[in-house]
Amino acid sequence: MKNNKALIILSIASYLICIPLIYLFGYTEVGNLLVILCVVINVFIYLLNNVKVQYKLMNKKAIIYADILNSKLIRLYYDDANIVIDKVFECILDNVKNGLVKKKYTNHFVILTEYKNKNELIGLVNRINDDVKTIIDDEMFTLSLKFGIQICDTDDYETNENKAALACNKAKESISAYEFYDEDESVNMMYEKKTIDELFLSLKNNDFEIYYQPKYDYKHKVIAGSEALIRLKRDGKIVPAYEFIDIAEKYGFTTLIDKYVLKEVCKKIKELKKKKIDFKCISINVSRNTLYEKSMIDYYTNVLSQYGVKKDEIELEVTERDNNSSNHLDKTLHELVKKFNVSIDDFGIGSSSLSMLSEKNIKTIKIDRGFIIDESQSGRKILSSIIKLALDLGFELVAEGVETKEQYEYLSKKGCNVIQGYYYSKPLPFHDYLKLLKGEMK
Repeated sequence: MKNNKALIILSIASYLICIPLIYLFGYTEVGNLLVILCVVINVFIYLLNNVKVQYKLMNKKAIIYADILNSKLIRLYYDDANIVIDKVFECILDNVKNGLVKKKYTNHFVILTEYKNKNELIGLVNRINDDVKTIIDDEMFTLSLKFGIQICDTDDYETNENKAALACNKAKESISAYEFYDEDESVNMMYEKKTIDELFLSLKNNDFEIYYQPKYDYKHKVIAGSEALIRLKRDGKIVPAYEFIDIAEKYGFTTLIDKYVLKEVCKKIKELKKKKIDFKCISINVSRNTLYEKSMIDYYTNVLSQYGVKKDEIELEVTERDNNSSNHLDKTLHELVKKFNVSIDDFGIGSSSLSMLSEKNIKTIKIDRGFIIDESQSGRKILSSIIKLALDLGFELVAEGVETKEQYEYLSKKGCNVIQGYYYSKPLPFHDYLKLLKGEMK
């Protein structure tokens, strides 16, 4: 491959020097002929060098897609980052004996190779990684690659390269240095992509609808507020959020959903206030993706101001589900509780839920449904402890997912009187929720 490139460069340089001289001395026809010959020869050389042509000539072949791990760190900490990347490319070239290597992007490489069995391919990527690790002599940083391997079963080069790239993406999410392409996983990824495309279209066409699930205070026999829950209208049917929300969160779409829900709820609050209907407070969910947005607090503040919604008329439910944390997230939450009513949703599930209790302005704790339905002896002890801790610290308590009289009676006995769940009411479309608030529906 290197020789072919050198041949192309030498050929072009020779013609660039010779052809002007030929025209200068009046040999026009010879010059024209040489120009045509130059074009033909270089096209021929390009075709010989083209990966797709070589691909078709191979027998048992595989495509390996390689990506430098933490390439951004290389550029951040090393002034000669391009030299490092060039050395990685040379390292791959030196290891690939039966095939071709090309740069896909600055730090992405595609290897086209013949092979006898999978172990030979595994050995190849391991050798490349072993050699790559020696490029940077720094005990604080280890240079390595992630590989996606596609065993080619067709002559469709583009499709096989894309499959190798998908496998490489999977490798980035695992501890393994390489992953072989898996058709079933590809089908799942295509389903996820289709779902996101549908969500974008649904948002554009306003196919979402907000349902409202009341929170009921059994001690005082009043509606204590409600939670806004998004639903998708598809083919005349209502699709609950759990069917798409995980995919939406994975691809960052929940930020758009959060903003949509915020505006729609603020519109309804404005309508309820105009009709002088007491709704207490409506809570909306705020996803982790939204909390990562630097302008999140300003955006929410501006929307509330735009619709004339007061701080005590809306509550932001922050879900604590995973182990991820960052200085920015902590700072956002700290600022959030100063300007809004904030509740901890699904309390007890996330690893840092207890640390969130140190935020003095957090208003409410919502006990996760999992603790409500767990009627084992240990489950009841945990639930009792959560309720006691929250009450001792002065938080308001809401139990979500309450479905039976037995569950309610246990909660009430322990001091948790506000419940949300099917035992009192399922989520309602706004027109039914309005009837409930007006006392026209029970």
